[in-house]
Amino acid sequence: MIIEFTNAVPPKGHSAISVAIVVASCAFFFIPTSLIILGYLSSQPTGSLISPLPQGVLSQTPAQPSPTITPLIAAPQETPASTESSVLPSSNSNITDKTATISAGLYEISVADPDIKTTSQIYLSPRDGDKSIYSVKSKQDGQMVISINSPSDTVRYVDYHIVNP
Repeated sequence: MIIEFTNAVPPKGHSAISVAIVVASCAFFFIPTSLIILGYLSSQPTGSLISPLPQGVLSQTPAQPSPTITPLIAAPQETPASTESSVLPSSNSNITDKTATISAGLYEISVADPDIKTTSQIYLSPRDGDKSIYSVKSKQDGQMVISINSPSDTVRYVDYHIVNP
């Protein structure tokens, strides 16, 4: 038995809009994908990092004394006396400016000061020409410990500013 269809319509060609949609979707997929692959396979970097450190320096680590250096023979560590700074405090201010003395060869010092409270904010300011990095390691009522990244062979002075709320 043979069935014939006489009302069959010949297939239509694709419209221009459907062809444009297919071409655009291929372009939006393949172009970014190929750029990502080419960027991944490229061995040369194309940009630079923004960093506060000079180019080529990955980190700053404190220099440790080498074992060939003759050891320092030190007396028992005394708490350095804090003195009034040459910075003049303004009147009616909650800021106190003082200076700490750091003996030669020390990595940290303890400063006894009755103005220091556990709620105080302490800002350290090295003197001109001093390249050392100072930080407050700990503080409690009447005392703080200042940490230094590298010891010096001379006595140093660091200004500290106490802000009490």
